[in-house]
Amino acid sequence: MKHFTYAIAAKKEEEANDNLNRMVKKKKIWQRKYIKEVFDSSSNKKKYYAKIVLKNLHLIEKKNEYLPKYLFKYYSPTSDNILDFQNQKLWLSHPTFFNDPFDCNIGYDSEKYEKNRFLKFIEDSGCVDKDIRNGFSLEDKQRVQRCYLGETNYWTTKYESYYDVKRKLFESKSKEFRDKVDTYLRDQLAQIDLKIQKLKNINIRVACFSELNKYEEFHNQILMWSHYADNHKGFCVEYDLEPLKNEIDFTLKDYDFYNDKEKYLDERNIAIIKAGLFPVEYTSNRVNIPVTKLNQIEFDDKGRVNYNSNIDELIYKTIIVKSSNWSYEKEWRIIIDEKVSNYYNNKIPFPFAKTIFLGCKASNELIETMIKIGKEINVEVLLMKTNGKKFGLDSIRTWSYDFDNERRQWKNPYVF
Repeated sequence: MKHFTYAIAAKKEEEANDNLNRMVKKKKIWQRKYIKEVFDSSSNKKKYYAKIVLKNLHLIEKKNEYLPKYLFKYYSPTSDNILDFQNQKLWLSHPTFFNDPFDCNIGYDSEKYEKNRFLKFIEDSGCVDKDIRNGFSLEDKQRVQRCYLGETNYWTTKYESYYDVKRKLFESKSKEFRDKVDTYLRDQLAQIDLKIQKLKNINIRVACFSELNKYEEFHNQILMWSHYADNHKGFCVEYDLEPLKNEIDFTLKDYDFYNDKEKYLDERNIAIIKAGLFPVEYTSNRVNIPVTKLNQIEFDDKGRVNYNSNIDELIYKTIIVKSSNWSYEKEWRIIIDEKVSNYYNNKIPFPFAKTIFLGCKASNELIETMIKIGKEINVEVLLMKTNGKKFGLDSIRTWSYDFDNERRQWKNPYVF
């Protein structure tokens, strides 16, 4: 009977783990599908993400089942961060300032792209039936078409690699012709590097959070304090996102903007924040832009990328994908389009603060300032302390700090 009970318990635990794994997997895959659905819902490829969702509120409501109850955000103790929090504003960063050089940076297969451009050069220059030193033959073209990309493996050993084919073809050509082809390919790759750089500099703004279990993960997460809160000298804010799950209904139309601007903006801001909120997907593979889309990217007369929602979709997907090395952060991000972010000078209203946690190395000045601000905006303030038995943190109320300050006044500093 005892073994039977253990078997039932083990089976229940296994089923619970399977359900948890399915939930985690579901949570990981919905983001990209959602972004694709938003951009696919508009036939106008010139529309921004924000404009699409504001005209299709039903898309935003689909997010309710995925949104967390609360998120944490770590801050260094700068005057800007303190003032933003006091004013209930959320700073939106540009991804170029992130500490990970891969973060929000679209990848591309340079070898595949070069092969594509090489074939285009061969086709544009015309092919002849015989082998020549200042041009390409049909056989040359076919060799380039047949070659494989990347390293040798079981499936490709009977074919030549792209770089082997390129090297052998160059050896059979005159120096003048080799230089001509090489210059062309270098120029093509330089153009594509410029395009990737321009895409990276598109002004889509981001705010980053962590989804942590409040009573376990949060108190054991000492790395986040070290990396993002100035080595525990800063603070962390718990944001309550339950209000975002309420049904969105615009009571004011666009023409009401000048009649009741504050209410109009509040309604749209809630929708935009909810629409832009995504969990980060951790993976070993970057989001890569296909060769066909690379070739379609064009610049305007000011050197900026001509807007196209197909490219915008790729950028959004890139922003929510990070290396699995960062998975311990359990990150969520809010992505805000350029026009909305610029309107607020990159500081969007964000009135969802619930609790302030002050780092275990926070200065007395920061503690007193945040206690005062907490009272002003009705937000609880807690102090973080190192746990005496393990590598973790505990949170305590501020009465102990107040009591220590009061007790300090009882001692005569001039009695030695």
